[in-house]
Amino acid sequence: MNRSIFLDTCVFFECLDDTRKQSILNHISNCNYSIQTSITVLGEFFDKVRSKPDQSDKLLSVFALLRQWDVTALYPDDPVRILCFELGDDEIDTRMIREKTDRVHLAYAMSYGCTYFITSDSYLIKYRVPKLIEDKGFSKPITLTLEDFKKLLH
Repeated sequence: MNRSIFLDTCVFFECLDDTRKQSILNHISNCNYSIQTSITVLGEFFDKVRSKPDQSDKLLSVFALLRQWDVTALYPDDPVRILCFELGDDEIDTRMIREKTDRVHLAYAMSYGCTYFITSDSYLIKYRVPKLIEDKGFSKPITLTLEDFKKLLH
């Protein structure tokens, strides 16, 4: 079974602000889950950190966490491109049209077949992938918060 977890941008901020959340990811890493994120998540994180007064500390801390958890950075492929287009063209749930980063991050997780998508975005947790995408063989990863994932481990 594929045991891969995709981390959304917000998770990195949560882990920097709360050592308990960092501990959850430490545990996940020790349970032989493949922890992944995309270059777009990392780009969004670095862009948001630029405006913070303690930006150097946050950057160094996140680099250390990436190494500690052995996070794999995912790069774009053709399915990511196709999924981004299809998610952005979703006329049933039009939020994805406006939420460019959310749809790109979700597209990466779907393209690479991640089992779980960890986020604190309640909308992403509830979002239903259009049938057209499922018909093309893609499915949305199980999407939940870090705390809810911890409950799955126990």
